[in-house]
Amino acid sequence: MAYSKEQKTKIINTICKEIAENGRALRTVLKDEGMPDANCFYRWIDADEKKREQYARATELRADKLVEDMITISDDQENDTYTDEDGNTFTNHNVIQRSRLRVDTRKWIASKLKPKKYGDKQTTVHEGGDKPIEISFED
Repeated sequence: MAYSKEQKTKIINTICKEIAENGRALRTVLKDEGMPDANCFYRWIDADEKKREQYARATELRADKLVEDMITISDDQENDTYTDEDGNTFTNHNVIQRSRLRVDTRKWIASKLKPKKYGDKQTTVHEGGDKPIEISFED
């Protein structure tokens, strides 16, 4: 399908909004009705520096959205416990483990999308000369 310049702009804006504001993955957004395939989308942003920058900014904002999601998931206590027929309350470890997995997955993705802000920073100090040398490594 051939798209007009206006259609391309509207579609790219929609894709970037879904990524930045809703934290959706690009491939998931591209499965929505009326969206181009991945190759087409990449050709569009490769051909336009402003659109490429818009997409890069959307992925950075996605990391912030994922961190907000982590807080929400961590604070949610719904279904963490259940009560049996006799009125005994038990911890629902499956729900807690699933929440942990959801947080850990978002944490990992955020650290890759925005490593300077959310990545693990390792610092090593070497001594032996007149003054210590500090070397920082970012994952």
